Amino acid sequence: MYCPYCKEELKVNNEELYCKAGDSYFSKHMEKVFNVAIDNSKDVKVRIPKVENSEAGRFFCVNCGSKMMKIESMHEVCTCCGFEINKRTFYEIVEINPHRSFR
Repeated sequence: MYCPYCKEELKVNNEELYCKAGDSYFSKHMEKVFNVAIDNSKDVKVRIPKVENSEAGRFFCVNCGSKMMKIESMHEVCTCCGFEINKRTFYEIVEINPHRSFR
């Protein structure tokens, strides 16, 4: 898995996903949320409309590391693999799992 803030590969540290570059941890809960989104990514990819002028999102894909594309406010999707960050996940990443360079 990759850090949604900087796309560095996440390592396990103290039994949680850890981004060394951002000195940030992602809880077991977030790991489960990421895994569910990865499992759902094939279904999401089928539904992604091909929009040539899509705006780049704030995050990188946790599944493949590509830059996410903004669908609407606080809702992003990876056009490469279909990984989706919905509003709830977006909020949890920003509010509960801060990254040093984004604080």
